[in-house]
Amino acid sequence: MSSTPVLLSNLGAEEGGDWRGLLGEPRVAAMAALWRDLFAVPPALAWLEEGEAAAWWNDEEAAGWARGEGRPLFGADPEIVARVHDKAFALAIARQERALPAPFGSTLVLEPAELADGDAALAAIADVLSAAPPELDAFTLKPRLGCSGRGRVSLRRDGLEDPSLRGALARLAKRGGAILEPWVEREADFSTQLCIQPDGSVLLLATLEQISTPAGLVRGHRGLVDSRGRVSSGSSYDEALREAALSVALAAAAEGYRGPCGVDAFSFGPPAQREPTLRPIVELNARFTAGLVAMGQVRRNLPRVRETLGLSPGDLRAWFFAAEAPPSGWPTSGGGLLYVPIPLADVDAEPGLVVARDLASLEAWFEAIR
Repeated sequence: MSSTPVLLSNLGAEEGGDWRGLLGEPRVAAMAALWRDLFAVPPALAWLEEGEAAAWWNDEEAAGWARGEGRPLFGADPEIVARVHDKAFALAIARQERALPAPFGSTLVLEPAELADGDAALAAIADVLSAAPPELDAFTLKPRLGCSGRGRVSLRRDGLEDPSLRGALARLAKRGGAILEPWVEREADFSTQLCIQPDGSVLLLATLEQISTPAGLVRGHRGLVDSRGRVSSGSSYDEALREAALSVALAAAAEGYRGPCGVDAFSFGPPAQREPTLRPIVELNARFTAGLVAMGQVRRNLPRVRETLGLSPGDLRAWFFAAEAPPSGWPTSGGGLLYVPIPLADVDAEPGLVVARDLASLEAWFEAIR
């Protein structure tokens, strides 16, 4: 048996569709290649034991693939992965930790059987919508197993008679159920990266700010990095993010989960809240994540950052990473900015990393490309 890690890039497999088809999308293909790069020599993530196989998402197909390779599969068993990855799991922890802001107190978990019975599901949804405060008019139904905002259904108080809604409920039933919650105007999206060790202890890796589309599709990440490669979002919410993410990871560890994971969060404001408010626990991604890839690529390129911009103990450098070029393109290096292209063979995308001497310099460039 070769000691070289064997990797299954099954990004999107949690959605139950043809994940191999998704690899035809340049952004997904780039993310898969960037993930594989983290285990190249020298590895940015030295987690795999000799002879182990690793998959982006541990499902039954991945487990069967590893058996076929004659290798142990890194991480948790598929049944445990599915249980803690379910958005209802993170919601339960948020309620237990009193980490669910007021607008989300009536968030509803819908089981597949309820969704399959359209009348029962619509009645339960109508009860939640009618009891919501008047300033909350928009809601979303999102699949309990899924990623990047795919499969969501938008709702308004007066939209329950839409004939297409019953079809959407049936599709969500096949996706393991749904979560009904208010749709709020997000101010910023965050992700905390962790790894649960074989002994059940939790390793906190990074906090990041996610750059997302309004629908929740992640376009990139940004944050700060110090001279030792420690990554943080640079937000005033950092400590709250770490505390909340640890509570979710410890609960997942108690369920038997092992391996990498990410806890998503976001801040929001009016009209749902008068002041900016953090929702510190939105969901647990019980798998490798785009945020982990971003952190790994920042660490991999740290020597170049030190050489070009200087990075001594006590210093911080701001960065932005994406698996594809922004619409206006990547910048040229200079004026306090370092652009690091990350070339990939046979991928029609331009991944890159931009590092700045300070957050203000990064913000100036970033605002110019929005």
